[in-house]
Amino acid sequence: MEVGAATSRDVALFTVGGVTLNSLVLTLPLEADIKARVISQLANPVYAIQLGHLLYSFYDKYTGDVVNEDIFRQALFDRYSRSELYQWEHGLFQLNPASDAQPKNMDDSGSSESASVLNRQFMATLVTLYDALFGKDKWLHGDEIPDHYLYLTNSVQDQETVLTVQNILIQKLTDYSQSLEDGDIKTALLGIIEDAKPENQNRQNNKAQAITISLIDFVRLNVMKGYRQFLLEKAKTEALNDWLKAQFSDDPTTLLAYLEHQNQRPLAVQITVDGLQQGLMQGLVSETPSPFLQQVKRDEQQAAAMAPKGMEVSAPNHVPNNAFLFEVADKPLRDPRYLPFFRKLYVNNHNGVVEFGVSTTPTISVRNLPIIQTGANVAGDGGTGIPNFHFVDRQRDRAYYFFGNDAIQLDRLLDQNDAKTQFERLAPMVTLNCNAQYDWYAQSSFDPLINLGVGEAIRDFGEQRCLKDLRKRGDIETELHQLRQSLIKDIVAYQGISWWTPFTRTTKRLAIQDKLDQYAEKSQRGLPDFVMVYNPWPDHFAHFTGPFADEILSPTGELNRLDYWLGEIERVYQQANVYDQTLWGMAGDHGLTPIHHIVSPEKQVFEAIESDYGYSLNVRKISSDEGEGPKITHTFNYPSNRNVDIIVASTAGGNYMMDLFNSTRGWSTQPVYQELTVWKPQQVQHNEPAIDLIHETASRLGDSLDYLAVRETDCDINTCTLRLVSVKNGKRHDEIITRKGSRALYQSVDGTLPTLLNIEQINPYVAPMNDREKREKSALIKQCVEQAEAAKPETWCDEQTWQQLTRLTPRPDSVNQLAHLYDEDRAGTINLFPAQGIGYNTKVPGRHAGEHFHEKDAFIGFWGTPVNAHKRIHSAVNGSLSPTLYEYLSGDQVEVGKNGWGFPSLLKQLTH
Repeated sequence: MEVGAATSRDVALFTVGGVTLNSLVLTLPLEADIKARVISQLANPVYAIQLGHLLYSFYDKYTGDVVNEDIFRQALFDRYSRSELYQWEHGLFQLNPASDAQPKNMDDSGSSESASVLNRQFMATLVTLYDALFGKDKWLHGDEIPDHYLYLTNSVQDQETVLTVQNILIQKLTDYSQSLEDGDIKTALLGIIEDAKPENQNRQNNKAQAITISLIDFVRLNVMKGYRQFLLEKAKTEALNDWLKAQFSDDPTTLLAYLEHQNQRPLAVQITVDGLQQGLMQGLVSETPSPFLQQVKRDEQQAAAMAPKGMEVSAPNHVPNNAFLFEVADKPLRDPRYLPFFRKLYVNNHNGVVEFGVSTTPTISVRNLPIIQTGANVAGDGGTGIPNFHFVDRQRDRAYYFFGNDAIQLDRLLDQNDAKTQFERLAPMVTLNCNAQYDWYAQSSFDPLINLGVGEAIRDFGEQRCLKDLRKRGDIETELHQLRQSLIKDIVAYQGISWWTPFTRTTKRLAIQDKLDQYAEKSQRGLPDFVMVYNPWPDHFAHFTGPFADEILSPTGELNRLDYWLGEIERVYQQANVYDQTLWGMAGDHGLTPIHHIVSPEKQVFEAIESDYGYSLNVRKISSDEGEGPKITHTFNYPSNRNVDIIVASTAGGNYMMDLFNSTRGWSTQPVYQELTVWKPQQVQHNEPAIDLIHETASRLGDSLDYLAVRETDCDINTCTLRLVSVKNGKRHDEIITRKGSRALYQSVDGTLPTLLNIEQINPYVAPMNDREKREKSALIKQCVEQAEAAKPETWCDEQTWQQLTRLTPRPDSVNQLAHLYDEDRAGTINLFPAQGIGYNTKVPGRHAGEHFHEKDAFIGFWGTPVNAHKRIHSAVNGSLSPTLYEYLSGDQVEVGKNGWGFPSLLKQLTH
């Protein structure tokens, strides 16, 4: 986008928060010299406009007249009596707010006393950083806005910028640290301050530099994004105004058709909820006892039996309170005040909700969120390139872990892989992003990192702000509808005016042109053609409370909170009278399953190998354990992995990745199974015995391991053979999945029927199979397993058939998902998946990223008047959300494998 600042000089006097830019800056707690310099530079339109839109992006969107209250809490008091609410108290909700898991400065109404102070301090920091960057940054004094954000580099100029901002940051951290009591947070801050000393500037992975670089990129990115969005809206308004007037003069029939279409145009709302599971939601709103909830209750009662034997086991740091689960498992709560949105959804749009939604393996947010939000697969041209919450890029010799400042790199990685976002595909339309990532092309945005950073302390923070914006847009949409109707009436009347009455005709023409000006001015501010919403909270809290705890399931829990906000968003569209033309779609990135017992693979495997073989292993862990704090990585000066024997990473307690480097074809090549059976640490001499690392890992993890996955041969998007290994009750199981194109073969190495993926077992979390389903499953097992011949790929089942079979098992889509686990080279060497009830390297009672039914069963559903499905879709991957909504909005047919699409659209199945 090449737009000169000079074209926008007329907006230099806009307001932020209802006051002029000068007045706002004067009220901020800035140092005197900075305040004077900023005020003096506001006369420069380039400086003022970009600063103004940066502040607007935060001040008007995140403060304004929005109250920092727990809105859902207030709604609960409207719905229920205090005596009713008393029975559903828990760690996140108590009748006495002082005891709630909320900031200490919350008063009885739930509002934050220091919110305005915090806002002003935050704004002052933004102004200080912007002022420090202006004049040193090559973007912030030029006329052109780049098409893509360019991150800081290790250039001399950028290093000078980093040093300037680092001095500001360290001073603020020093001041803040002095107000803290001794503890982990203060120790971490003092470590960052220590790294800022001149003698430590060259220290590898210098945390002061790392945080400064990330902060600069965050501020610069938001400067560019806010200014870009302003210019985009302005350009669209002007272009539409020109087109409307041209059509009125040259082709009024086309103009009439356009106005009619705009009043009936398709709209779409795309919602992603972290941790939303279909089986759970369906069970909670069921009018009869749910097989899902009843089996979960039995699982909880049998938790002690899940403990692995013969190894060191610890327990999570919190024991969940599952009282509500135990109550509703046997006696459903039929109260219409509980989950009213989901109750209506399952009654009125039952066929729009996929019966078995699938989360791709590993079932981890950082992998599945971009899949849901873009419709791209992980690997190949136009893929996301993000296989896990952590990975090692062997070409760059760089490890990534996305709980920490590496999160800022996610947009960059997606862009480097040429993945198309939904916002990029729909750029000509009016689009709005509510707290989702990958929004560079969105016309208006609410930042996901701010929502995550603030939303835990100020509940409903992001939801309030998104809803406030949608309500304003809903009011304007009503005005636009009326204006279109009026224009249509006026244009038709104008066409009927005789040429013999030129004065009347001219007067009418001028009046219509005035209305066209009004329409163009408001055109970008009505309800967007496309809205993307991200809600992280069911997952965020379920890790720490347990996925079936009262904090999640009860009427005062996170799922009922989610239900409230979904209902409020839907109400905006109903009140604006556009509900009938809106297609709604929602997906969860995964579900969650409880952790009752914790095992450390480092202790169980690596320490045991060191003890038994006398070797010293150089193991580097690139992740935090679930429940620990974030990691900080220096963008330029990150550690090399060249001298490491094993790199490990674990996330969410359900996936444990090991990277090894003993391939005979070089360090950067992923070793395969046979190479890992003769593995040696790097410092071991050639004449020392090799280690069968696969056997050592599987046997030492024993009952704690569901199975491990490793490449049998090299893998890519076209072909792959991988091996699954597990030792159960002392017996080792080796099974092979071979994929060629869209066909896959699943077999046991010893020729018996494979068992690790439970293809013969029934799913205890759903209603018992009827006779037809039993016959179908038996026939599919015979077709896909018993009759398939290794030498004849044409006898192997394709992906659709495997999905049809595995939906009738406790592991929906298991064969397909594992067959594609290693499409991306960075997906690790060995992936460990813990057994039910077990967590690897975690401290908390909720996990995902594993292969249990709860984790795989991701919600994917569609609703609204456009949905007219005659039968329910049995199974679909959550990546089908984006292509379905795109096809509805654009009318363009989606084809998997073309134009970056990785998943099929479900639109035809939903509308026939």
